[in-house]
Amino acid sequence: MNNQSLHWSRIYWMLSLCIIPVVGAFAQLQQSDRLEIPASPTSTEQFEVFSLGEQGLLSVIRGNEWSNSRNEQWQFVKYDTTLKVIWRTSYKLDFRYIPVMAYKGEESGYWLFAEPDTDRFLFMQINYNDGSIDTYKGNLLSGVDVQQFKVIGSKALVSGYYRSRPVVIVHSFFDHTTRVLPGLFEKNTELNNVDINEIDGYINVITYAYRKKNCVFEIKTYNYDGKLLKKTTLSDPRYSFISGQIVPLNADDSYLIGNYSVGCTQYSQGLYVTHVEHDEPRDPQFIEFSELQNFFNYMKPKRRARMMERIANRKSLGKENKFRYRLLVHELIQTENEIVLVAEVYYPNQRSSSPIITGGISRPYISRSLEGYRYTHAIVCGFDKNGKFMWDNTITIKDLTSYDLQEMVQVTPVDDYFVLAYPQEGEIHTEVISRNQVVVETEKFKITAKSEKEKVLNNEDSYLSPWYGQYFLAYGMQRLGTSSIGQGREVFYINKLTYKTEDIGKATKEEASRPR
Repeated sequence: MNNQSLHWSRIYWMLSLCIIPVVGAFAQLQQSDRLEIPASPTSTEQFEVFSLGEQGLLSVIRGNEWSNSRNEQWQFVKYDTTLKVIWRTSYKLDFRYIPVMAYKGEESGYWLFAEPDTDRFLFMQINYNDGSIDTYKGNLLSGVDVQQFKVIGSKALVSGYYRSRPVVIVHSFFDHTTRVLPGLFEKNTELNNVDINEIDGYINVITYAYRKKNCVFEIKTYNYDGKLLKKTTLSDPRYSFISGQIVPLNADDSYLIGNYSVGCTQYSQGLYVTHVEHDEPRDPQFIEFSELQNFFNYMKPKRRARMMERIANRKSLGKENKFRYRLLVHELIQTENEIVLVAEVYYPNQRSSSPIITGGISRPYISRSLEGYRYTHAIVCGFDKNGKFMWDNTITIKDLTSYDLQEMVQVTPVDDYFVLAYPQEGEIHTEVISRNQVVVETEKFKITAKSEKEKVLNNEDSYLSPWYGQYFLAYGMQRLGTSSIGQGREVFYINKLTYKTEDIGKATKEEASRPR
């Protein structure tokens, strides 16, 4: 065999090693049902979708009925899981109020409205079962910068900042009384989260404060009546706790999972988990980003190889690997056997010149920040029910930006897998993992029109949210037409998407799975 033949035979042998079964040929995202709601050509409308799990979904369309109307018309429609209408109802919002935030409860949805430059607020409650609407008025605090809105029982929790200090206001819908939770109105203190335990009627307010060049991370627990019951403080001489989510085990026993930093900064160094028993946190387990198996998989192969070499060299010299990233940590996902943390890595982008109107559950309608954000990747980490870190994985996010900071990557457990997905310019990007292994690499699926005669001419404001089981909801604005000539028609669409994973198991994990 001559040298040239030997050369090509080696290339063929190397290529043959790279050929593995493509699991994506068996598992794919499918568009099963679709709604198209024509947008009004004469008025500005805003659309929202609220996932109600197996109960269906709630769509909200708001806008003025006529161009000279001062009151805003809100149209609510509940659909079942086949996208068939269950009920419709409407509400005319007094022009003096502006929407601030929404909250999705188990049996009802809630909206918070404020009358600018006053202390007057309006709460609206809509019953998912029959569409009945109740409204409640209250006086809170004038000039509160609202950050979070939740409801526990018959009480609204409005948290934010008043004169640059944190406040959590509790308003009773029944007797119209309002009170401020004690022990929070302090200087140099920031709200991290207001966590509600509806079963036991507890309110947990998580804060961190800057005191004597140190960061103090605290959890203040209140009962349903707003009485301070206990205070739990987390501290470590090396690190500062940035965020934390409570995983209750019983009344006196829980886990806290979140991210931490070096010094009082929002740049994360890694993740932590700690066991809190009888108000006393045990020694936390700190997990640096460099210890995660797949954290740097968003990098190109050569860059990742250099990074891993650098990490190994520093570790061999006994030096600490410090990486600083901004994390948007999602609400924890709890399955039967594990706790899953999802977080997106992002960077502030260029400054926008105008406020951005947004929507969705527990997000402000008008973004408080005028900065844009660029996402690079999202991490998924699993912990067992004893709080032990088990595995990690990563999905790369390419060229995705958002004017408001929001959760883009959705993670849904399906069978023994996790489907990771995010929307971008009329397409859904997906990846399927089995713990720390990727079983279906990144795929893209186009969101198509209902009629085969029409094609999508333009996409705007694409969103994606888990629905129930293996189903997703994709929604947004599209312009449709039979050809690229002409303006076409603008619709608000809601797509029911399903991910079929049944055939993944046909291939063995050695063949179908490929660790990154």
